[in-house]
Amino acid sequence: MRGLKVTVPKDEKHRRWHAIGRRIISTAEKKDQEAHAVGLSAISVAELEFGARNSGNYEREIEVTRRTMSPFTLFDFDAADCAFHYGSVRCAVEKVGNPVGPLDTLIAAHALALGATLVANNTTEFARVPGLKCENWAI
Repeated sequence: MRGLKVTVPKDEKHRRWHAIGRRIISTAEKKDQEAHAVGLSAISVAELEFGARNSGNYEREIEVTRRTMSPFTLFDFDAADCAFHYGSVRCAVEKVGNPVGPLDTLIAAHALALGATLVANNTTEFARVPGLKCENWAI
């Protein structure tokens, strides 16, 4: 990941989004993570696609989103393994009356299936998932 160059957008909203991507790259470098080890769940990418389409300026939003995502690996959602983890996660959090949102449950299941540490801003939501390692690199 060292030496990655990403074009900085001109408008404020996109500069903030770009800054988050830079912080993730910087933190990954500090943690000495290999480039292929830092990635995005296909589910997260689907949420980003929805946000771009819902923005009213799809072409601009998706261009900035894809540029910001470009240094990262996209982790495909393996239905069989992720489905097992999804059922386990959803059952565990609902049994204690502390459910997690449906897409976040899928993202957590994906991270568990990969044996990965989940990096997210909303660590409080993901902290309810038993066995999930979660960190916030945007702080």
